[in-house]
Amino acid sequence: MSFVVKMDDKKIKVDIESTQLKDVLIYCKPKERLVLMRKFWLDGGREVPLQKIWKEYSLTRERVRQIETQALMRFRRLIVWNEVYMNVLAESKKILEVHWGILSEDALIAKVINKNLFKFSKQELKLILVSDFDITYLKRNKYLAKAFYIEPLYEDLLTKMVIFSLNHFKQQKKSQDLYEFVAVLKEEFSDDLRDVSFLKNDLFYINFFSIVREMAILDGKIWLIDFEDINPKTVKLKMLYTMRRLNKPVHYQELPAKIMEWFPNSRVKVNTVHNDLVKHNDIFVNLWLWLYGLKEWWYEWGSVRDILIRIFKKFDRPMNTKELSKEVLKQKMVSQNTVLLNLQKYKKDFKRIDKWLYQYMGK
Repeated sequence: MSFVVKMDDKKIKVDIESTQLKDVLIYCKPKERLVLMRKFWLDGGREVPLQKIWKEYSLTRERVRQIETQALMRFRRLIVWNEVYMNVLAESKKILEVHWGILSEDALIAKVINKNLFKFSKQELKLILVSDFDITYLKRNKYLAKAFYIEPLYEDLLTKMVIFSLNHFKQQKKSQDLYEFVAVLKEEFSDDLRDVSFLKNDLFYINFFSIVREMAILDGKIWLIDFEDINPKTVKLKMLYTMRRLNKPVHYQELPAKIMEWFPNSRVKVNTVHNDLVKHNDIFVNLWLWLYGLKEWWYEWGSVRDILIRIFKKFDRPMNTKELSKEVLKQKMVSQNTVLLNLQKYKKDFKRIDKWLYQYMGK
């Protein structure tokens, strides 16, 4: 695609053969074709911001926006009697209604493509949807990611809900069960339930949260995206989250696969996991043969001898091997025979005073 330097309709040359929308674009003015082709990357390239277009052609920002608005209006008028385009919009609206009025840009376009009813690309579908009057395009802003929604939803309401949600979690400073918070939102915006029926359904809120830029949902909980509880970013925090979810000791070689079950986009290596387990021994405990648990589960570092000494000091009395084995297992995965061998091996520390009964000889 080639362009001349000046924004002159008589001189602008735009190649529209690469897009399946050429049957409509051919009836747009040259400057409108240029803006639509570049803004919606219909030539297979990357989307070009309007700012770059107005700088390139020495136009004001407002003038380029006017051209975009005019182009979208003309595009809409040109497709209004075309059955194929109208079917795209009708199908998209049905999908939005089924999903309670709102979906992210990528989600809606993916669902339209998955219907296998149309030949249009993702970029072409976006232009068709953005040009519609009934489906509202929500551009990325301070609070929300790109999305599509339909009436009776409106942007001011969505913004009010975001601000309330952000303030709620900034004050609470901890995650909350997803559906518990949905109930909070329903109560807060109860006056809008009568006018916006979508707000009555839980699925609306799940779709809504997916476009809120500062919030995330993970494992049935919702919180601000920068909090470690809901969005662990480091390997250490992902290990901690995963082991808490497993709620049992795990071998370090199995841990990377377990982490990736919870965080599919993570690429975690065994060596990295092992290094972090050793490095953060104030959190993770090697129980036995590279089986690791969490110190918060009352597991502690140390040899069986060290653990036995701690146990004797804690109870401050003679103890039989059955009692000792039970207490040792709370901190390290070892057999009763291992406990007995340590009692017999370290005679300076432990003395047998009766059959299976030992006492600690230290202070």
